[in-house]
Amino acid sequence: MNEYVIGIDLGGTKIEGCLMNENKEVLSRERVPSNHNQGVEVIINTISNLCKTVSEGVKIEAIGIGTPGTLIESTNTLFGLPQSPNYGTPGFLNLLEKKVQKPLIIENDANCLALAEFFATDEKNYSHVMAVILGTGVGSGLILDKKLYRGKNGGAGEFGHTTINYLGRQCSCGRKGCVQTYISGPAIEERYKEISNESVSAKEIYQRYLKKEEDASRIIEDSLSIFGEAIGNMANVFDLDAVILGGGVSNMPVWYENTSSYLKNVFFGLERKDFPILKAKLGDSAGVIGAAYLALRHIGKVDF
Repeated sequence: MNEYVIGIDLGGTKIEGCLMNENKEVLSRERVPSNHNQGVEVIINTISNLCKTVSEGVKIEAIGIGTPGTLIESTNTLFGLPQSPNYGTPGFLNLLEKKVQKPLIIENDANCLALAEFFATDEKNYSHVMAVILGTGVGSGLILDKKLYRGKNGGAGEFGHTTINYLGRQCSCGRKGCVQTYISGPAIEERYKEISNESVSAKEIYQRYLKKEEDASRIIEDSLSIFGEAIGNMANVFDLDAVILGGGVSNMPVWYENTSSYLKNVFFGLERKDFPILKAKLGDSAGVIGAAYLALRHIGKVDF
């Protein structure tokens, strides 16, 4: 008899759910506004109704949830949610579990993306991979020796908050020079505005780069150099054999073109002539699919 689970991706503006069977097949998928500013009760009802919609009447064994924050297991609360603070309300997860009456398995959304994209990639060729989300922020998850690496408290892989310049740009986390302050979508837009006095989207900046506009070229090429240095740091620490890019900003083809130009001389030790920068295959589905994998692992159907 087939068993079924649900994956939930908690986003800042949307909540997405999917139904998955034990064969890792997605059977239904739905996306709704998060309404996270309307309080905990509204969020809980939104998630509960979404679960009912995607479940299509079948028995659900467990629910995996990907969240922008990190789970503090001792208090069963979420931490690190500046864009969606209501998700971190004490008691939120306990109330949600009581409402849906199913086991909840919580994981950082970047780790969910890393899981989903690792399984979607030819994992036979890679064993040590970092998946990076380039979007409104910069998140990442680590697959080491083909296993999800969480660290002691589940917060491993905070690539976006590694420092590229300790006297650099102010980050919302309180530190200076975080990678996120240079290569996230808002950061690229802000940096472009500082030199051009124009407020335009990251997508438009990239189009201007293609037309060889001087200011756009300066920002994009500088972003590539910073990205390369930061990737080199992570590859040197974890001996990575590939990086997977997802998120809206990752849709710029420039990240994948002539990678040797911005990865030159960033690796220590072994020569890496063709370090793979891989485009995510699942698009914006990766988070919710990875969340469903968490639930499948909980019921013993996958191992990672």
